[in-house]
Amino acid sequence: MPDEETIPEDSRTALRGSPIPGCLILGAIVFVFGGLIILYTVVGTYQNRTIGTFTQDTPAALPVVEPTAAGIESVRVKLALIASAVKENRAERILFTADDLNLIIATFEVAKDFRGNTSVERIGPEGIVAAMAQPMRKGIFDKGLRYLNATFVLEPEVRARTIAFIVKDIRLAAGELPAGFIDNYTALDFFKLDPENPAIKAHIGSLGAVYGEAGQLVVETKVRDDLAE
Repeated sequence: MPDEETIPEDSRTALRGSPIPGCLILGAIVFVFGGLIILYTVVGTYQNRTIGTFTQDTPAALPVVEPTAAGIESVRVKLALIASAVKENRAERILFTADDLNLIIATFEVAKDFRGNTSVERIGPEGIVAAMAQPMRKGIFDKGLRYLNATFVLEPEVRARTIAFIVKDIRLAAGELPAGFIDNYTALDFFKLDPENPAIKAHIGSLGAVYGEAGQLVVETKVRDDLAE
């Protein structure tokens, strides 16, 4: 069973100062895309032989983007804009591309564990489409790991205390998933952020929505009446 992350020049200069709060928010969002958390499978539900029909002994080789100075600066400005919007209790709509998310994985310390095992392919109305190499234990008594190498479709959802990513689909490159496997992922509500994460705990009340649209992930902040002057 699974164990339970166009701005005017003067404003842009100010935003460069401290992008850490925004970085933590997006870093936490990226956190759920990787293979840091090992998936545990109950033998009574999916027996060892069944697991072997849709997993591999080695993880898929996934690309890591080569960051550029311009790309890093662009992402930092967007992250800082989230931080300033939350601090100033202002509604903003910040857009992130698949390249932005992959650059965060490749560059930012908070996402280092996902380099090489997660690659965001595209973003659309259905959600975030990411190639992943998810580690799975072979069973309760068997040592070692197998890997679920697949394309995941994740739909982000802002909740009262956290952000969750609902598994809408798992697409295998080879093999076939057992009946109900995707439904179990959804029911387990596995991909969600720790509500005690400092960045989430401090800022979740100011996030209005996180969703995908054609080519981009949208992060919306909102005006909070309880903070309005």
